Parts: sequence; structure tokens; C-alpha cells
Amino acid sequence: MKSGWRFSTTRLIVVGLVLVVSAGIAAWWWSRPRTPEALYRARCAACHALPDLSRFAAADMAKIVATMRASNGADAVIDEEEAQLIVRYLEQVMAQ
Repeated sequence: MKSGWRFSTTRLIVVGLVLVVSAGIAAWWWSRPRTPEALYRARCAACHALPDLSRFAAADMAKIVATMRASNGADAVIDEEEAQLIVRYLEQVMAQ
């Protein structure tokens, strides 16, 4: 038996599938929000128009995000770590 790569149809299919899956993972990774602002915009706008933040106090942000996750189904879109990042971002924006 000869060792080394033989380009059989099965191996070409496997290599092609690996490349397609790898490209899909890379595209997903690069499309993820990279900043707290991008995270806020992507996650919150997935369910509703972004609100005028001037209507709220910075101290209200944690409660608003918690309510969205607990009562409005945003826990399916925003995990706990992301919620904390969003709250900190919103509090900083409102403190400016």
C-alpha cells in the first residue's frame, strides 16, 4: 500500500466540507460585535428600535436591561455577560 495523499473523491469531499465549515465559522466570528456600542446596537435593535436615551437616567439602565431580559424575551438574544457590557456602555454614554 502506498502512503501519502491520494486524491480520491471521498477525500476531496471531506476537504471541501472542512473548508466550507471553516469559512462559515470565520464569517460568523468576524460578524460578531466588537465593541460595547456595536453589541448594544446589534442585540437591542434585534427586537426593537433603539430608544432615545435622553429619556432615561443612567441609574435606570441596569433595571431596564434586566426587565428586557426577564420579561420581554431578550434573554434569548442577550446573555448575562453581554447584558453587563451593555449596561456599562449605556451608563458611560449617559454620564457624558
